[in-house]
Amino acid sequence: MFKRIYNQRVTKIFIAVLYAVLFAYGYREFLYGAYEYAGFSIINERLDNSDFEFYTFMIAVLPVIFHNGIKQISSFISVFIYYILYIPIVITFFYNMEGDQSYVMFLQFLFMISMSFLFLADRVKISRSFILPANINPFKVILVLTWISTAYIAFVYRDSLKFSSYEDVYLQRAATEELGRNIFTAYLGAWLANVFIPISATYGLFSKKKIYFFSAVLGSLIIYMSTADKQILLFPFLIFGIYKVLMKSSLKNSFSTIGLGLIFLMIITLLSGLSIFSALLWMRTLGNGGMLTNYYHKFFSEHQQTYYSHINVVNTITQGYPYGNYSLGQIIGREYWSDDLNANANFWATDGFAAIGDAGILVSAFILFCIFLVFNKISVYYNKIFLICILIPFLGTLMNTSLFTSLVTGGGFLIFLFLSLKNTIQNPYINENINDNRS
Repeated sequence: MFKRIYNQRVTKIFIAVLYAVLFAYGYREFLYGAYEYAGFSIINERLDNSDFEFYTFMIAVLPVIFHNGIKQISSFISVFIYYILYIPIVITFFYNMEGDQSYVMFLQFLFMISMSFLFLADRVKISRSFILPANINPFKVILVLTWISTAYIAFVYRDSLKFSSYEDVYLQRAATEELGRNIFTAYLGAWLANVFIPISATYGLFSKKKIYFFSAVLGSLIIYMSTADKQILLFPFLIFGIYKVLMKSSLKNSFSTIGLGLIFLMIITLLSGLSIFSALLWMRTLGNGGMLTNYYHKFFSEHQQTYYSHINVVNTITQGYPYGNYSLGQIIGREYWSDDLNANANFWATDGFAAIGDAGILVSAFILFCIFLVFNKISVYYNKIFLICILIPFLGTLMNTSLFTSLVTGGGFLIFLFLSLKNTIQNPYINENINDNRS
């Protein structure tokens, strides 16, 4: 009885409403109160505009109507986009976007169409096969690449390896920044973190082969000692925790479970007050997406758009990128905060507003929709929990960078290629969809 109610659409809508209301409260009482200097401002007139506020909450919840459970892997990714990006963007625009109310409402409406569109990706099926022949064991290749990449990073940073405390991470990053500027080192380090480590850790758990998981832990440790990247240090353990939880649960309840989990964390941090954890949750995880999207819109409404020349391949052909050697994140950081800040932002901000303005809200969502269709076809052969675990780092890059950056630097393309190999598909540890009956 409870499980049936838990997964009903009305329950999802209730959870979405509660999440949106809590985020709005947290924006007013926490983000605005503690981090107004960072850009979490409020236009005072909006606080008394109940009609606009009701419209905002309605727009925030409407896409849930199109969520149809975890039928394909795109459904799971879209749930995270909904909670971490979509709702914060819609509500932040209500509080903090300058301009005419009807214009802001129009932009919120475009975001609603885009989010609904992403939820619908799992309803579309393509017949073409993406299976590639392979005469090797792809997992052994990944293991060897994990070793080689770890050894290379350790060698490059050999004189600067240090296990930094939380307070010293920024000092360590500044001290080793120049070492990672080489393009080969930058890409290899990114692929180690976003592709080799998650695949090794996840396959080690599914196959019960400890050497894979331990290799992933070692790789994460070396990256942390090199660049003080806290989240990469946690990747293997986060994957382990998600693996343990999901193997005992039903994926069809993911929308409600993820929503309630975030709601629980929001309530705890709001009650406990300002702390390192509350700052990480509210400012870095939940708040940044909406705030940065607002600033990207503000900047590129007043300055030249890139017309996708921020993508290296496009710029190589057109030579049309208008901001020299500065990336989009650096441009926004220098304009609104400091010369040292790289304000990377999500696909709606970069492939949307920065590229072609307001129409980019829909265009960037359509590009991601097409990526979803291909990925859904590739991933149909796999255990969904395996896919979720290996995609954790990719999800992080997808939430914070351009779609094209997340595919290349974030390793999305390599993951897609790896999953397309015939020998990967035929691996008995990961192609038995034991969770499908529960999804």
